[in-house]
Amino acid sequence: MRRLLLVLPLLLLTLPACDSSESDDVEITIAAANSFVVVSYVGSLEDGTVFDQSNSAAFELARTIPGFRDGVVGMEVGETKTIVVPPEQGYGANPVLDSQNNVLIPANSTLTFVVTLLDIIE
Repeated sequence: MRRLLLVLPLLLLTLPACDSSESDDVEITIAAANSFVVVSYVGSLEDGTVFDQSNSAAFELARTIPGFRDGVVGMEVGETKTIVVPPEQGYGANPVLDSQNNVLIPANSTLTFVVTLLDIIE
């Protein structure tokens, strides 16, 4: 009985956090597959060559390569994560070319992104 009395105050402290009456004012802080996100990222090849980076890129997550999207889904605003994207979740057998037709990302490349989720825009 003594243990129950010690746990009860802790349970009561958590109840206000579960109040559904405040749900209209809840700010979304976890990325979903259809979120419009703002991220900072560095994308590199397996040998460490950086092929792209940005301090503040805004885009619809659903329009990115599957491996990047799946890696960002579930991240919280402010979180930093390293995402490794195998070729079948990235660009596959298709090389990515720059504006001068130079190969930026070779075919069948595994990509690594270090991503910080800066914001989710509704």
